[in-house]
Amino acid sequence: MRRAIGIGLLMLASGLTPQPAEADILCKWFGRCLYESPGFRIAVVDRETGQPLADVHALAEWVQYGYHGTDGPLMVQDAVSGPDGLLVFPPWGPIRGSTAGLAVGYDPFVSLFKAGYKVSDTNNRGGSLDQRARVHGFGGDGQIYFLESFRGTPEEWVEQLRRAAYPNRPGGTSEQQARQFRDQYLSRMRGVWSERGKVPQQHQKEGQLFWHIERDIRFYEGDGR
Repeated sequence: MRRAIGIGLLMLASGLTPQPAEADILCKWFGRCLYESPGFRIAVVDRETGQPLADVHALAEWVQYGYHGTDGPLMVQDAVSGPDGLLVFPPWGPIRGSTAGLAVGYDPFVSLFKAGYKVSDTNNRGGSLDQRARVHGFGGDGQIYFLESFRGTPEEWVEQLRRAAYPNRPGGTSEQQARQFRDQYLSRMRGVWSERGKVPQQHQKEGQLFWHIERDIRFYEGDGR
C-alpha cells in the first residue's frame, strides 16, 4: 500500500501522464480518475440483403456515474457510414472523469439510426467490468451490425424516432455536457427532424415529440432553450 501511495504522489507531483496501472492508483487513492478509449470500427448492413448501408448515423456515448449534473456523458462521438457501411470512431483520452467510474455496459452505448430502419441500441458487451478502469474499449469492435427495415404504423415510427432522438441510457445530460457535445447531438436531432413529415400532426404540437426536438435543435444551434 505504501508503494502504491508513493507512486501516486510521485505522479501527481511530476504532472506526468500515468500508465493504466498507475492511473488506477491515482483514481483509487487520490480521486484523480483518468479514462480513455482506443477507438473502434464497425460495419452496418441491411439484414435482408446483406448489403452495406450508407448514411447510418451512429452515436457513441461513454456514460459516467455521479451525482446530478456530473453523471451522463463523459465523451460523445458520432459517425456517418459511407457506401461501404463502415463507421469509424477515433481514440480519445486520457481525460479526467468521475471518481465513481463509467457505467458498465454503457462505456460506450451505441445508437444506430437510419431513416426507414428500426433503431438499433447496443450496450458494450465484452467491455471492461471495472467501472474505474482507465481504458474502456468497445467489445463490438470489428463486428457487423444488421439493421432491419421498418414496417409498421406511423405511430410505431414515432416511437422509433423517439428512441433515436433520446437514446435509452442511464444518467441525464447537463446543459454543460449538451454544449460540449452539441455537434454530435445536433447531427442526430437533425436526422430525426427530417422525418417529421412522415408522422401524425399531433406529434408536432406543443409538448409533443417534435416540439421538444425543435426546441433542442435551437439550443444546440446556440439560440438557447
